[in-house]
Amino acid sequence: MTTIIAEHQKNYKGNRLASETVPPVLFEMLRSFTVLARHLNLSRTQAELGVTRQTVRRHIDILEEVKGTKLFNIVDRQYRLTPAGAHLVAEAEALLTKAEAWLNDYVTSVNGLYLVKTQLDNGRWFYAQQHPVDQVWSIGVPLLKKGMQVWVSSESQLEHRMMRKIRPYIVVYRKHNGDWVCVSVGEKSSYATWLGWTWAKSAVGCSYKQDPIHSHADNFMVRAYDTAHETGSVWYDHVCTRFPRHEGGKLHPVNYQRLIFSCAFPNGQPAVAALVARTNHI
Repeated sequence: MTTIIAEHQKNYKGNRLASETVPPVLFEMLRSFTVLARHLNLSRTQAELGVTRQTVRRHIDILEEVKGTKLFNIVDRQYRLTPAGAHLVAEAEALLTKAEAWLNDYVTSVNGLYLVKTQLDNGRWFYAQQHPVDQVWSIGVPLLKKGMQVWVSSESQLEHRMMRKIRPYIVVYRKHNGDWVCVSVGEKSSYATWLGWTWAKSAVGCSYKQDPIHSHADNFMVRAYDTAHETGSVWYDHVCTRFPRHEGGKLHPVNYQRLIFSCAFPNGQPAVAALVARTNHI
């Protein structure tokens, strides 16, 4: 009994000390970190945040002290993310996105799965519900069932011969500097058939955040790409939204089921692929 009490006291003290070390301006520090990681320029960072250069530097110094590692190196007056910084920036962005979602009350959790409900200022609305992956077999449309079978058969290798069966229908992304960059758009993919081949082809080389019809709801849903990548598995959801067919165009209702699965290039570099099927079966 004495040993149990001593262990409990030790854990309590450790938890109390840990909570006391959490900086009171953590949100602001994470914003400084992520914005500086995006611009790699102190002047542009302080201008976007509306704070002083000294404040940004202080936030980075505190984060580096707390994390016990350098986040940036400065070479010829230019900021460069360290390997540790590049690794941590995605986690920082995910924390900020989740905090924004919580504050704006547009993301909830149902049995541990995400439910997104948001109304945007431009008249666009976005509803997304994550489902257990095994429900693909019971409620998934044929294209998504085929995609699951191909993903398993190809052992998640992007250039496997089995993957050829769905390559025309998928959009492939590569992780670069903490963001997902489009590397290929299938000519029969929902992206290409909805937005048009010219626009779809122009998306190659652009990051997810550079999408002209990007929104803060998409900021949160990009977490699906990270989850699939980090867990080496599949994300399955249903989405109802309003989407233009071209930049600045009229909004049209669209419903779709989506699979996002982890895969790999021939050299072993990680990728994710999105397989979308527009359908009213949601």
